[in-house]
Amino acid sequence: MKAAVDELTALNQIASAINVSMSVDKITQITVDNTLRRMKASQGAVFLLEEGGESEDRFKTFVREMTPAAGGVPFRLNMSLAGWMIKNRTILLSNEPATDARFVGVDFNQLGIHSLLAAPLLSRKGLLGVMVVFNKQDPGGFTEQDKRFLGIVGAQATKVIENAQLFEKERKLAHIEQDIQRAKAIQRGFLPHENVVRDSYEICGFTEAAREVGGDYYDMQELDEFRIFFSLGDVAGKGIPAALLMSNAQAVVRSQLYVIDGDLVSRIAGSLNRLICRFTTPEQYVTAIMGYFDTRSHTLHYVNAGHLPLMLLRADGTIDEYTDSDLVIGVLPDVVYRTQQATLNPGDAAVICTDGVTECFDVKEQEFGFDRLRATLAMCGGQPAEALIKRLLGEVSQFRGKAEQSDDVTILVIASK
Repeated sequence: MKAAVDELTALNQIASAINVSMSVDKITQITVDNTLRRMKASQGAVFLLEEGGESEDRFKTFVREMTPAAGGVPFRLNMSLAGWMIKNRTILLSNEPATDARFVGVDFNQLGIHSLLAAPLLSRKGLLGVMVVFNKQDPGGFTEQDKRFLGIVGAQATKVIENAQLFEKERKLAHIEQDIQRAKAIQRGFLPHENVVRDSYEICGFTEAAREVGGDYYDMQELDEFRIFFSLGDVAGKGIPAALLMSNAQAVVRSQLYVIDGDLVSRIAGSLNRLICRFTTPEQYVTAIMGYFDTRSHTLHYVNAGHLPLMLLRADGTIDEYTDSDLVIGVLPDVVYRTQQATLNPGDAAVICTDGVTECFDVKEQEFGFDRLRATLAMCGGQPAEALIKRLLGEVSQFRGKAEQSDDVTILVIASK
């Protein structure tokens, strides 16, 4: 009766001392400490399997504890014990491990181990790890009662450790989500804070990432009284890698707007291309259209670096497509980008978008495509830039329906009044 009460007391102490909000190493440490005191054993350890499958080399020492009187070499879980536990998944008791056939080739005398007791930490998903105690202070070694107790402790510890691991993962995911939201806010801060509306023209933009952050961007910066710079780019890929490259590209372009003389647009495109070629791989490229609008002549001076055609919507609804383009940015460092021109008459609008518009898919995996883009624009002749963007986004959204947004969507419209 006394032994049963002692056992229940020890189990209750372990259960009372740990909770799921603790770290996994704290939980295992408390469990091992209390187990050593209850069994009067010298040393103990918990070995947890790392993620990625069950194999002998994936056991990681998580907690190792020794009583103050313990001597000898600290115990290290060996391949033999790991392999045996993976195969048998049951409690192992050995009071003469040096002569135990299950551990051939292990020098327990050198390790200072004369008895050991190990229990698998089994969850519903499989083997979580192993809990081991060794060197029972009683000369008789570990008993069947010790074996039963360690089995109960192992089952109890498994549930708490598994829940604690899930709790830690959730906490890490929460931190990651917070970081992503901060990154989203920072990326939004890089975009123009408002559209440009003047007496003779207006420039409006819109972007929506397929994920929390994206690889599309647009920009507009007034160079002087008569010129306003615009750019729109699409970085290969999606998510955080694309967003980082996008931010760098936008920063490079902005930093050179007021430095480079001469053929401003061609030189900026070339400078950006050389920089991206130098610091990224060929898989990380950018398609872009960048240039400036001269309000005196109502002329666009622009470079098309492998991007979709610039579409010039005339006031009467007809569309001119400027399909000529140069190589994408970030592949070959010595590309010379050509500056092209397009003139906007009153009521005309230049429309630039990323392939998130044309390559939008509905639930049947049909593509929005250029024909629908042209048809939508044709209905918007003479409309203000903001209204044109709103109409196009509405058509794309209606077409997509309940399908997931597959790519970042960005639109820039330069309208002449």
